[in-house]
Amino acid sequence: MKILAVDDEPLFLDVLMQLMHSCNYHDVDRAGSAREAMEIIESQVQPFDCFLLDVQMEGMDGIQLCRRIRALPEHRLTPIVMITAMTEKAYVDEAFLAGANDYVTKPLDRTEVKVRMSMVKSILSERNHVKLLAKQIARSEESHSAARTFDEPLILEDAESLTPFTTLENYLLKLGNMRLFTSMAVGFHIENGGDIYDKSSGLEFMDIMTDAASAIADSIKAENYLLSYAGSGDFVAILPRLSSFSATVAQEQIEAGLEEFRAIYMEDGQALPRIRVGRPATTGLLAFGDPTRMIQDAISRGRQGIPNTLHSSERLGVLGA
Repeated sequence: MKILAVDDEPLFLDVLMQLMHSCNYHDVDRAGSAREAMEIIESQVQPFDCFLLDVQMEGMDGIQLCRRIRALPEHRLTPIVMITAMTEKAYVDEAFLAGANDYVTKPLDRTEVKVRMSMVKSILSERNHVKLLAKQIARSEESHSAARTFDEPLILEDAESLTPFTTLENYLLKLGNMRLFTSMAVGFHIENGGDIYDKSSGLEFMDIMTDAASAIADSIKAENYLLSYAGSGDFVAILPRLSSFSATVAQEQIEAGLEEFRAIYMEDGQALPRIRVGRPATTGLLAFGDPTRMIQDAISRGRQGIPNTLHSSERLGVLGA
């Protein structure tokens, strides 16, 4: 694994390099500033597989650097881990919204490094699977067997609004229950997702999920949010609790947005995704337990949908009766 570590404190970079080597990560380059990091990144023939970025640096800080890296096509999905002494929620939010996959506070130890790099490996593994699937599709149209099972999260490379599901979990775990009180989770469920999966090739399924992700993202009116595909036709969004999100309005906007593509889907012999929107899930100020349970609450609510809500096609049928 080819890694770039960026920090303007030489002593910490030395410690980090030693920790990485002790965990058997030896292909690690270092940069003492964001500007130097960009120069190194742009000079590489073989792109880096992972970035470890400090948040507070002179000049361009780590969050700005994260955004710059994410703007590079070859690094839109490359794992980025922020390593910092800053623990305030504002920094955590800004880092994840900039595209970070994880957020670790100093000081580090060997166990911490191993856990975080395990997450990095899982993201790289999923990316490699998507690339393998694309190659198999290029050789054969019978590509469905190359896809993951329906219940597994997928990284949808063409869905720019999505973040990997492991990143969403990392964000909630980093906030913890106390700070998570200011956020809410919303579930979006594709009712006919299983049928679409069964009748589609791997590439077709990912394309349809990408269309669904785009329609969902357009329905979320919050400026700052994270959206992930959780598998089984379920999407989950984390957004500020005080945002003016309305499940009913989102449901209508998603249906209207997808309806524009009905003719194209029919021509291709594909079923249009039918998406349910759930009521927002929240957590109590003094809640205990696993913060990621809010994701499962949102998924459950998404599968239930809004009570007494009909899809647009069903409403048309009622009106025409």
